[in-house]
Amino acid sequence: MFTAHGYEATAISEVAARAGIGQGTVYRYFGSKREILDHVIDFGVEKIMDSVQIPVFFGASGSIDELLESVRAAAERFYELIEREPQLLRLFFVEAGAIDPELAQRLLGFEAMAASLIAVELARGVADGWIRADADPEVLSHTILTLVGPGLARELLGTSDPQLRARSTTVVLHLLKKALRARSVAS
Repeated sequence: MFTAHGYEATAISEVAARAGIGQGTVYRYFGSKREILDHVIDFGVEKIMDSVQIPVFFGASGSIDELLESVRAAAERFYELIEREPQLLRLFFVEAGAIDPELAQRLLGFEAMAASLIAVELARGVADGWIRADADPEVLSHTILTLVGPGLARELLGTSDPQLRARSTTVVLHLLKKALRARSVAS
């Protein structure tokens, strides 16, 4: 109901009717509409993490090219999730942050968690020598998320264009390759 009508426009009575239960039953399990939204957000986080396939993505790369291919594959899986469940992700990334400050902070925490996971992989690459030694994994991880933000926003706003999506992904990966690759030392 939140994804179809928006959080503010959805009444608990509508949630109960959609679930085929009485409104009192809803309140037996949830203290408020906001608490239901917290569960929807948890569901969204779970969907995103399953989509990106964190265990496959992290720890598997042994080179920049392998890392970038993993990033490309994760991006494609994420775009597939947007195509399957655009309303859920719109609620998650667009509407939920405006509902209240606590939820906005929680969503910023999701960004911080994602950046932290990326930073771990980048730090592993630096330690193993396939990412340049002067790279700052923490700064780069937030930069990566910032680079993919406009493409994500375009998709969530319903202006999906497969050619533009592919071109955007290629440009981001090209920039990452340049930023991560060790500089050649001139003889």
